[in-house]
Amino acid sequence: MKNKLDSFFSHMLFVPQASQSSLYRGQNLRFCPRFLRQKALPAEWRCQMKKMLYAAIVLWIAIAGIYLSGRATSRAVSISAAFTDCVSDGEWCGLNTCIEGYGRFGVCYLTAQEKENLVKNIAGALGITSPCVISTEYSSRGVKDGTAEGNAVDIMTTVLKKESINGVVLVKAITEERTNESGNYTATQYVYVKINAYNNIECAADYRELVEGTFDAMGIEGNVNMNLEGSIAGALNSNEKNELADNILKRLDAQIVAENRDSDIFTIYAYSKGVGSYITIGDSKINMNIAIGYDEEQNRTEVYLSSPVNSLDY
Repeated sequence: MKNKLDSFFSHMLFVPQASQSSLYRGQNLRFCPRFLRQKALPAEWRCQMKKMLYAAIVLWIAIAGIYLSGRATSRAVSISAAFTDCVSDGEWCGLNTCIEGYGRFGVCYLTAQEKENLVKNIAGALGITSPCVISTEYSSRGVKDGTAEGNAVDIMTTVLKKESINGVVLVKAITEERTNESGNYTATQYVYVKINAYNNIECAADYRELVEGTFDAMGIEGNVNMNLEGSIAGALNSNEKNELADNILKRLDAQIVAENRDSDIFTIYAYSKGVGSYITIGDSKINMNIAIGYDEEQNRTEVYLSSPVNSLDY
């Protein structure tokens, strides 16, 4: 599977649609003055930050070593196969993958260059070594939290993007800078990763494991969602929806936790031992989410199989 994954990353997903701009090294990016000014930062912040960045630098080597060693991933069932085979051959109009991961990196101050290095190192862990487009976004808002009202939050996001005819990868390093009414300053770092692969779901579980491995190695506290998307021409009736969903549940040996099979909102939450990581709601484990909707403009039924839950709009 590693060879297949490498092939897709190297030769398919990242074949550019048009000539890509070279990496924006040394470009004068526009930041809010709050991010430009020198700050009196605690020494332990700098120490923690350096340790995390060092871990990021060596991270992709460690992950690549695991895969290149030929270690097989033990999955009792193939989510992709269960999804693909739940309908007859030729019924799918399209099959796409979307992996989304978001988590907390830590409380520390990172310079613009350090954040750029961070997103590039994460991209390297995902197998992206060719030049990417890097940009910076800035926003600000007032918030009300549990400790004070009206505290300002400045958000600076460093975005790495790699796009091709076969997919898009986004890696974001997000800084939330807060200054409370007493003038105390904190900077919290978050990481967001999104992988869209068009007309390919075979390597969805591998992409998810790569992102999960990246988060684990870097100590990022968060969640990674895998979303498989398929479309079928026309509108399925209630019996057809139920048959499709039950077919997926049977193939994955999944137990239903909660469901709503109404005509307008069709969604099922379930748990399967062979699917992988899960979330807990109350006393119930959930690692599968089936959702079915209808696109009137395109006249097609949209089917989603997500793990642990759907993170997309539908």
